Amino acid sequence: MVNEEKEERLRAQLARLNGPARVRPLMELSQILSDRYWRIGPGQAAGRPALDDAIDCLGQAHDTFGPGDPLRAQIAAQLGWLLSTRHVAHGGPNEDRDRAIELLEEAVAAVGLPPAIAAIARFTLGQLYVVGVVRRLGNEDLAGRLSGVPANPATLAEVERAVECFRQVTADDHLGAEVAEATKAMLEMAEAVRDFFRAPRSGTMPFDLAPMMRMMTTLQEMQKRMGSATVTGVPMPSLFDLSAQATADPLDRPVAVVTVPDRTEEASLPTPRPPVTPPDPVTLRHALSERLGGAEPDAALAALLRPGAPTPPADLVDDLVGLASSVAHAAGGAATPVDRITLAVALYLRGRADTGGGWGDTDDDVRSAAAHLLAVTDTLPGEPAGVVPLALTLAGLLDERHPAGHLGETLRASFAPVAAALHDVRVAALAWPLADGMLLLHTESGRFDHVPPGHALPNRVAVVGGGRMPDDDQAVVSTVTSARQAGELARRVPMRVTEAPVLVSDPRGDRGPAEVERYRRLYPRSVVLGRVGSGADGAGTPDEVLAHLDASMLHFDCGVDSDGALALAGPAALTPDAITARAGHAEREGGLAVLPPVDATTAPLAEALLTAGFTAVVDWVRPLPRPVSTLMLNILHTELVRGGLRPAAAVRAVGRRLQAPERIAPTLLPATLAGRTVDLTEPAYRTAMVLRGL
Repeated sequence: MVNEEKEERLRAQLARLNGPARVRPLMELSQILSDRYWRIGPGQAAGRPALDDAIDCLGQAHDTFGPGDPLRAQIAAQLGWLLSTRHVAHGGPNEDRDRAIELLEEAVAAVGLPPAIAAIARFTLGQLYVVGVVRRLGNEDLAGRLSGVPANPATLAEVERAVECFRQVTADDHLGAEVAEATKAMLEMAEAVRDFFRAPRSGTMPFDLAPMMRMMTTLQEMQKRMGSATVTGVPMPSLFDLSAQATADPLDRPVAVVTVPDRTEEASLPTPRPPVTPPDPVTLRHALSERLGGAEPDAALAALLRPGAPTPPADLVDDLVGLASSVAHAAGGAATPVDRITLAVALYLRGRADTGGGWGDTDDDVRSAAAHLLAVTDTLPGEPAGVVPLALTLAGLLDERHPAGHLGETLRASFAPVAAALHDVRVAALAWPLADGMLLLHTESGRFDHVPPGHALPNRVAVVGGGRMPDDDQAVVSTVTSARQAGELARRVPMRVTEAPVLVSDPRGDRGPAEVERYRRLYPRSVVLGRVGSGADGAGTPDEVLAHLDASMLHFDCGVDSDGALALAGPAALTPDAITARAGHAEREGGLAVLPPVDATTAPLAEALLTAGFTAVVDWVRPLPRPVSTLMLNILHTELVRGGLRPAAAVRAVGRRLQAPERIAPTLLPATLAGRTVDLTEPAYRTAMVLRGL
């Protein structure tokens, strides 16, 4: 009667409270409900409503705390334990198992979790992993392995994790002798299953049968033990109001049901086992990509979320959830935002079929998807091209399910500092290429917008990623690797190109005729490094180039090695890493670098120069005939100096001049182009020169 009255009082109190103030009554109510469930008995239908309500209370309390909060980890352990109970004792849905694994992994990864709680969480986690794997043996996994099909990396990762959990519980020894026996029995089974999935081919046979026989024997022994098992209680310490639990009757405390074999024979020493090999996140990511057809995850997942796309098969969605969860768990703290967004999309796809209409227990997948997306919101500005549109699409879909979540607004807010910085330097929009147009972030309003193909762009755009560029000569366009890089470059002060120019010209004497004298006239204060006859200021060694990374304009007329390094005097090479290591004035001001048009990858050099402090780098997306590229460079430098254009506008001016070659002044034509008939309007020419940065 006392508990019933307290339950009514707590429910009335919760109806009046909001936010963190609800945590204490939620925890007290969950304790009352858990006690009721265990008194009725695990697995009893009459106790299920109390278990469901206890899970709901803990779920609400868990969501109140942010990542890293010690109490959140303890609540995660308790909630995962109860979800595991519902899954095992009541045949709960697979969503209960997946959610329990996610919560228990969160708990055991936390710092400062009480040892007893950590041990119970690991034991429960190991059970969930190994039971899931054993259940799948009755489906395709057993037949596939017998026919020689390699083990599914996700399945192997799960059983490896189960072994790891049981070994840790055994080593810590926080739960007493009976539970230690249960753990050893579960460890034996997990190791046998693991050995089965690890087994290689045997001669001409597609599979070595010995591990399978050991596994089947172990499973049969476990079944016999279950038949004469005793039941022991493993108390999960209360996570709130410990003093109340300490004074309660021990029979009223919640227990987890664990089967312990009733062995009469003398226990023998365990056979030494090889150390557990942790699952490799790289291998799991590759398996995930293969499951998506070998495509990049962001592009493949975006296609699955596209309006009108057919509903993906249930087995594909389940595989994506399993693999993405395995990647996140294997990577741990090193999990990337892409890892978490991939898991969020997979969970959303699985939860999309739910018709519960809210954030209740039936919508755990969607709620988990939102949590994973929120966890990486602050890092999205630093992510590459395909990730941000995918995250924004997912946020919109999640907001449709639960408008009060405002995930889209939260995501947009993380880009506000970037938008403000770009607006200050008159960049109208940041763009991400899509399969059906462009995603634009308008810097004045901070709002995202979709622009279909063929529609006009704002007058100044920075495109994230170095892939497909918009063919719009009305817009001034440059590229950046991420929104964060765009914001950082916008905060640098661009130098006047004529302030302290440096010309690196033919340092190895193998480039042929150069336009160095023309550039000397345009840049009378220039430092010249290379084999240019009289008047050179240096040979053009790597050390000399590194000493001039503070140049207002650094022009390279040299080769680029096959590994992407500048071919300089010595002969010696200057690698992108060596340039990046000299970064020093990146937060103050920066100049313009001009890379040579060569048949080699120069994008890493461009990124290194931007990291070292330059605000922009003229680069090339394809090699061109030297006379044509020389003409384009002559136009570029003339527009920079005499036209007074900013680098991005000067690059656009080059393309426009090639579209109307009759307007090109004869004095700009290099000697190597004289008397030759070249169609300068060829699109491959005018689109070859690009600007990286701002």
